[in-house]
Amino acid sequence: MNLFMLDVDGTLVDSYDFDSDCYRSAVEEVTGIQLDGSWCDYTNVTDAGILEQIIEEKGLTKERMAILRQVEQLFTQRLREEIARNPDGVKATPGAIEFVNHMKKHPDVVLAIATGGWEVSAKLKLRAAGFDIHGVTFASCSDALTRSEIMALAAFRAKQDSGCTFDRRIYFGDGEWDKMATQTLGYEFVAVGNRVAHHIRIQNFTSHDAIFGKLGLYDSVKRQTA
Repeated sequence: MNLFMLDVDGTLVDSYDFDSDCYRSAVEEVTGIQLDGSWCDYTNVTDAGILEQIIEEKGLTKERMAILRQVEQLFTQRLREEIARNPDGVKATPGAIEFVNHMKKHPDVVLAIATGGWEVSAKLKLRAAGFDIHGVTFASCSDALTRSEIMALAAFRAKQDSGCTFDRRIYFGDGEWDKMATQTLGYEFVAVGNRVAHHIRIQNFTSHDAIFGKLGLYDSVKRQTA
């Protein structure tokens, strides 16, 4: 059995810039600190991990819980407002909805989502983009701080939910931090898009046969067309 784990932002959902703008503005409004530079400047590139590092570096530990709660709430509020104003701002990556639906019923695959976002905001974006993730194992930075911990928890939950033992654990992501986390865990990595260099890469999810071929797997389920 194969475990397919999927990132959300930049992988399933084309919302990277949209998401980053809402996150930066929420952090700045709550803390008064402007986020400059790249996400790669942070040790743990998750919504909670970035904020935890800011709190430590700026000596805000006494206000830690309040800051975490307020930023998450404001960030989610900003997302809701932006989605209401611009529904097309959050779009599924081409082929991603069909891929998720196909993998949910695949006899050789267990599907999980492991995202560095908070659970509420991540599920908000997935719904807005048109995904049905009912029955899909889910882990986020609401559960753990680091990406490797989130992935490991998703794998554990997927095993508990399915009762399966996994021969391969394969993570689909779009960031250098995703690739680094898979290396830490010994998982396989599939780069989605062009933001990270890797020998196994897909531009999007439009060709299931091509994805399975790159992984040396056979897609035993024929897709039904309307």
